[in-house]
Amino acid sequence: MQVKAVIVDDEQPICDEIEYLLKKHLDVKVQGTFNNCFDAITYITEYRPDVIFLDIKMPGISGLEMAKKLSILSNPPLVVFITAFQEYALEAFDTPAIGYIIKPVTEAKLSVVMQKIQHLTTKYQHKPFDPNSKICVIDNGKILPLQKKEVVLAYVNEKDVYIRTADKQYTCTLMFKEIEAILADNNFLRVHRQYIVNLDQVLEIIPWFHGSYLLRMAGANHEDVPVSRSNIKRFKNIMGLK
Repeated sequence: MQVKAVIVDDEQPICDEIEYLLKKHLDVKVQGTFNNCFDAITYITEYRPDVIFLDIKMPGISGLEMAKKLSILSNPPLVVFITAFQEYALEAFDTPAIGYIIKPVTEAKLSVVMQKIQHLTTKYQHKPFDPNSKICVIDNGKILPLQKKEVVLAYVNEKDVYIRTADKQYTCTLMFKEIEAILADNNFLRVHRQYIVNLDQVLEIIPWFHGSYLLRMAGANHEDVPVSRSNIKRFKNIMGLK
């Protein structure tokens, strides 16, 4: 099984050296290298690599802070810290890291870590979603588990995913297709490429252009959600519309 890897170090020559050493392992594919944590987080959240080789001393936010931010993702990537500073080892134990390499990175050091990575990715990769699971959202840095019935709608905007309840909006670290899988029952429907709605929370169905509809949703905002033309037939069948 191929392991997808991302390398994050503020010195590009070090990224290049690690990539060169990883390419000697035929079961590893380096998806990308990054010189700052912010770009790396954006990429990792969308493309979900299996493992990150991460320098601790980074500009902006440290690798330790980045690892803690990534730990709230569903199925977060494995983290291997790479640093020239031995004193960071104790701090690294407070993160979900599975390995720690002191620079310079050598083939021997990397091979030891790769054995552990292969074992862990084989064991945990592609775990199916529990269709009865809750949805965890972020609220002021805290993780809140929501019951599915609390969800009025879910939507995606510029790759960010949001969950709206009757009185509040939250960000969510799941991908939109993962939200769709969790909400895949009779009460929820993806009515548009950007929207999934709780059909029990539809207050009004408003005729719209070209035979489509707007759905006025329950909650403090009474948000109007479009039904795309490709979803009209299914929506009408479920709602008993002719």
